[in-house]
Amino acid sequence: MKIPYMLPVVYTSLVVLLWAVFAFSEYTLINRDFQEEYRDARKARVAASESFIIGVPYNNESPTSVQAVNDLEKAAEKINAAGGIMGRKVVLRKEGQVRSTVSYYAYLEEVCAPFDTAVCIGPFDTRHLISGRAITHEKSVPYISPAAEKINGLPPLDNDNFVGFYPELRHFTDVVFNDIAGKDIKSSLFICPDRDSYGDLFCTDIESRFKGKSFLGIYRVNYLFPLNEVPSVLMDTYLQNPDLGAIVFAGINRDLPNLARILRDYNINVPVYTSNVISAKTASVYNGIAWHIPVLEIAGQELNTTGVPGSVKSSYTISELILRTLKRVLESTEYDPGTLPDNLRREVTEINESIEARKNIRLEKLKTR
Repeated sequence: MKIPYMLPVVYTSLVVLLWAVFAFSEYTLINRDFQEEYRDARKARVAASESFIIGVPYNNESPTSVQAVNDLEKAAEKINAAGGIMGRKVVLRKEGQVRSTVSYYAYLEEVCAPFDTAVCIGPFDTRHLISGRAITHEKSVPYISPAAEKINGLPPLDNDNFVGFYPELRHFTDVVFNDIAGKDIKSSLFICPDRDSYGDLFCTDIESRFKGKSFLGIYRVNYLFPLNEVPSVLMDTYLQNPDLGAIVFAGINRDLPNLARILRDYNINVPVYTSNVISAKTASVYNGIAWHIPVLEIAGQELNTTGVPGSVKSSYTISELILRTLKRVLESTEYDPGTLPDNLRREVTEINESIEARKNIRLEKLKTR
């Protein structure tokens, strides 16, 4: 009896549903049309530009970001001395006032949206990747990250413009895991920065491999910078463990003085494994500690991911790797913001396959003195 009264409701619902599907389809088509217009406009403006312009939004109050931009400036000088990219001088269009995700989005649009910007490089940490990919994808500008191999938690996009130039995390964590697993160690302590940092991902990757191995106890302390603010009760509990056989430290170079002090205070004499962003040059100053640092070589040169200039005599930075690859790709193909990310991703895949085939990553084990 109530069915006739339901018919208007059902009818209205169907109309709303059909309208929503139609509207979404129209939005998708309109958005795709805009992207094609942006792509064509960018391709034309970059081809006509006298310089090869790279957008670089960053935080000039972050030591890590400042060092990364310095590396990028030096890499640009080297590539310009070798003829530039596409035969043109590389120019960095920089903006250093980024302080939050909101300001990153605004400054990213300011330096990357102009059609003569060929690519955008950044961010120099993982916090702003999601918002960065959104606007650069909309504006059809290739988005190159020197700090991450991929964006976790996001679905793939059509004509994805994101290119992660950081070597795969497992290349660095494999050597640490294998070395710990090969020793008679009953307990390990992981000390790493707070969530979503590179150090947190580094520790989590290694830690996950030990799950189900009952012979090894794993303890973890996550801290906010700086390291000396870790609650002492946690350190008392873990560092006085008589079974402690290894420490994995995934902080950064500026935390090393505090870590060295803590280890000396507790008279700790176990291997201390670090992430690849710790410099052997910096760690070697703190003697009496058995540092184990992952080091990667590509084409016979060490890849300096530490942010410490002059770490080794024969090395190059992520920034140099990016600009060298851009130069090589654009020597054989014309600039097209739609196809350039695919070409760059193929190069990154070849780099990772070369690392895999040659096994050219090792643990730098510094001698204690």
